[in-house]
Amino acid sequence: MTLIIVMGGLVSSFLYALTQSDSISFLTRRSRCDTCSKHLKVTDLIPVISYIKNRGRCSYCRAAISVNYLMVEILTIILFILPLIVPPSYDNMLLYYLLVSILIPLSVYDFDTLLIPTHMLILLFVCGLFLTGLEFMDTGVDLMSVIILHIFYILFKDKIGYGDIQLFSILTMITPFDFFIFTFLFTYIIGGISVIILDLFETPRITKVPLVPFIAASLFTTFYLYADFIDIYYGGF
Repeated sequence: MTLIIVMGGLVSSFLYALTQSDSISFLTRRSRCDTCSKHLKVTDLIPVISYIKNRGRCSYCRAAISVNYLMVEILTIILFILPLIVPPSYDNMLLYYLLVSILIPLSVYDFDTLLIPTHMLILLFVCGLFLTGLEFMDTGVDLMSVIILHIFYILFKDKIGYGDIQLFSILTMITPFDFFIFTFLFTYIIGGISVIILDLFETPRITKVPLVPFIAASLFTTFYLYADFIDIYYGGF
């Protein structure tokens, strides 16, 4: 379990930094402070512990480090160890850990900026196809799904970002079709309820919400309730 915790923290921190990067040089240089550019020591890179030890600041210049790093590391670690405590209903663990590793950093970034970096979508697409061995690709079904998603975007583009449509399109190709349908429907159930609740407390009306956190929550929920969804769906026929 210790190895999984450390790996979860390291992977999530790296991918969150990659999410914010707009240059490929990030992959070839050592970790450094964005403010003073000092190379970080190994003790500055220990997930969660380093952030708490340094009180959320660079150990050199004492510049504040975004709390988003801590959030990403904690959420990812929790989701990395959760399958050891509660076995998922859908047990493709390679896919599970890939989605956790990429969607948690994307969720926090989307919540903060309402943006989804294209290079992270490409990373998810390539790694997803590689890990699933094209098992879930069905040209006809996937093409129809992508077309419907784009029609959905045209109809509601003032409510949903194109990056969300791209993410859904990738998910159709790297997950089973019924898995994707459950995730898609559950996303808008969770998202719709959340917006209604937020509207009750916010003075300005909400026109656009970060959807990736809802997509991620729905995906991980589907992993754990997949068999129940299947029983309910096919039990109705």
